[in-house]
Amino acid sequence: MVKRKLINLIALLTLIFTIPSVANPNLDQWLDTEKTYKDLINEGFDVKSYSISNIETTNGLLLILFVTVLQKNNDLYECQEYQTMDESLETLDMTLICKQLVQPYQRGVGT
Repeated sequence: MVKRKLINLIALLTLIFTIPSVANPNLDQWLDTEKTYKDLINEGFDVKSYSISNIETTNGLLLILFVTVLQKNNDLYECQEYQTMDESLETLDMTLICKQLVQPYQRGVGT
């Protein structure tokens, strides 16, 4: 009896770990928007979390990533700001994108 259960367990584990993943890599749940921090704050969204990461390059550039999560009731946005600065801390480039959490959807042409 124990031997049979052990064989069944091994067979089940083998099956679980050998079946290729069926996750769809084209599913996304963050939808790009044209909104800014100011738009979201004006609409009543509150900042729920904030994170800063930076990378210093060998040629003296500083890359900074700001991630802010804003929420109002059940609506959630994640804003990502990318900033490139030189050694004198002058901003060379800055990009901001705010994404809204939505039901998962299929990414691709026309979506």
